[in-house]
Parts: sequence; structure tokens; C-alpha cells
Amino acid sequence: MRRNYKHIGFFITGVFLFLSATAFKNNSAPPKEDVNDINVHVESPYFAKSNIKDGPYFFLEDNHVTVKWIYKNRPVERHIYGRNFNVVKRKFGFEFNYDWIKQDLTTQPNYVQRFNNVDKIIALSDVHGQYDVLVKLLKQFNVIDDQFNWSFGNGHLVILGDMMDRGAKVTEALWLIYRLEKQAETAGGKVHFLLGNHEIMVLNSDARYIHEKYLTTARLFETTYDKLYSENNLIGNWLRKKPVMVTINDMLFVHAGVSEDFVLNGYTRSGTNKLFTENIVGNSWKEILTNQTLSFLMGNKGPVWYRGYFEDTTLTEEKINNILNYFGIDHIIVGHTSMPNIVTLFDNKIFGIDSSIKLGDYGEVFIYENGRYSRGSTSGTIMDL
Repeated sequence: MRRNYKHIGFFITGVFLFLSATAFKNNSAPPKEDVNDINVHVESPYFAKSNIKDGPYFFLEDNHVTVKWIYKNRPVERHIYGRNFNVVKRKFGFEFNYDWIKQDLTTQPNYVQRFNNVDKIIALSDVHGQYDVLVKLLKQFNVIDDQFNWSFGNGHLVILGDMMDRGAKVTEALWLIYRLEKQAETAGGKVHFLLGNHEIMVLNSDARYIHEKYLTTARLFETTYDKLYSENNLIGNWLRKKPVMVTINDMLFVHAGVSEDFVLNGYTRSGTNKLFTENIVGNSWKEILTNQTLSFLMGNKGPVWYRGYFEDTTLTEEKINNILNYFGIDHIIVGHTSMPNIVTLFDNKIFGIDSSIKLGDYGEVFIYENGRYSRGSTSGTIMDL
């Protein structure tokens, strides 16, 4: 019953990019030299074999792991017993640690998601399968090295959701972030992957926005796309434990935003994370839409769909202050609503960091370091916020 799909009854009809001058600060347009400067092919040690079109997908069985991928437009399947994951390195170019499977299976979701005394943060949002832009940004700001390994030390990388849908390199992007999360923990750093509305849509059997490449993958595997991220799939299991809200220092990170109604209803960060993990992700739309709490959280005033900071002309700084005070924070960092570049609202109280990476020719990261806020472009240019 959890896999039954029913079209969700609300649609976002557009983004109003005009706001009052007192509320919205649109930073300068992307530098001219940055536009269209993304290499078509990233020189990557991963996924280097052009004849492999998609994968790998790991499925956790009772006594083995099944690895599936698409090779020359046909499905391939291998069963792995024990720790012998050499096939992954041979075919996809990266080492896989068997202990990651045990770690992911036994790790319980962290609903509290509160982190203090973090000196440096890089955040970005809405990659939508644009792996090349993602890699270029992570390299430019020393989050990864030339071998695509974690080089950010004790820093925190925040992905504000919507890695999935639209683009043709979703699988590559997910695997990169998955590996970086493991490497960051060893180095004393942290990767935070927050769920966006598109991750939830895929996990809840809504495939309206997937790239045609993944329609082909699902057809060749004789399944549906959401089943490739089922509960016994390694990345699917990993995604299902991810939060929708995290607080770092005095900043709340959330995919779309926190509305006045969210606060008036008394929802909390930890309570909301718990509701999404246990009652929304992987659930049927029928159950979600017939439950008042769940339908609100998945509605246009909930944390993964809200656009009020950018569209609601009645939203005042006083109302923003009330939201900030409710959480005991000074800033909210959101994605979801696309802009040409990272923007600030209400005197840096709101940062909108969806810089339209999904278009594939430009992108920016939000940078926090020792009290300074800035944005960085694909050319490595850093601009104050």
C-alpha cells in the first residue's frame, strides 16, 4: 500500500521574481566569464567508461549484495558475497568499502540535527543531475581534490535537496555525495544531505520529472524508477534516513523554507524530521493527503514546497523575525526557488541559494567562514553577501 501512487493535488504555478526593495536584495548577475564555462565532460576517475550508461545500483539481499548497471544499452547483474567489491572499481572507477553497508543498515536517523561551533560551511542546492557543475564547484572551493576525494577537513558541506530529477547524471551525483559523506566523517567534517521535494517525489513513486535516460534504465530492468531506490537499495535506504531541516550555528538550512503557518502550528525541527522519515517518505499519496498534519507538511506552506519568501508580498521583516526567534536562529538558508545567482532577503536574514544549477551552464555555492558570508561562482570568484 505504501507504494501506491496518487497524483498530488497541488502544483506550483510559477515564481514571481519581483519583491519590494526593502525585502529583497538581488546580487549582481553572474560574471560574464562564468556563463557557459562548464566542461561538457568532467575528467573524473569515476564513471569514466563511456559504454556504461547508468549505475551502479546496490541491492541488499539476505546473504549477498546484487549490483546492477546498464552496459551498452542492456542490463547487467552481479552477485557479490563477502567483501569482494572489485567489480565496482573495475567498472566504475571507485573503491567501495563493505563497512559502509553495515554502517548504513545500523545507523538510526538523527532527528535533532543540531550542530554548533562550525567554522566553515559550503552549501548548494537544486543540482538536478548536473553532475559536471557540481564537481566544478566542489573543486573550485577545495571541497574535493583532483581525485574527487574529500579535502575540506573539518568543514561542513550542505546539500539542500533536489539532487534528483531533470538531469542525466543523477546517479553519478548521488554516489559522489554518498562517498564524500563517509570520507568527511573520517576527516572530522560533515556532509549534510537534506531531502528536497524531488527526492520525496521519486521515493513516493512520482516520476514525472525524471530524465528520459532513467525511463530507459527502469524499462531495461523491467521495473519502475522508484524501485531502483527501494528500501533494500543502498542509496534508497540512505536517502530515507535523511532530514529535511538542520541547524548549524545560528543558521537553519531547509530546502524550501519555513512559513508563518509552520510556526503557528508549533512544528519543530526534530518533530518535522521524524514525521517525514516515518510517515511521509515512501508513503502513499492517499495516506498523506488524507492526514491533516502530513498534507500540511507536503503542501505549499510546508518545508519542501514553500516559496513565500520570494512570492508573498505581505511578508514583512517583523514576521521573519518572529520565525527566526521561534527557532532561536539568525538566518535561514533555502533553495527550491531558482534565481540567476545566490540572493539575500531581509538584510541577510534569508539566503536563497538555488542559483539555477539545473540549467547546466552556471552555478554558485554559499560560503560561510569565520562569520563571513559570501557566494562563490564556477570560475572560483568569491563575492560578499
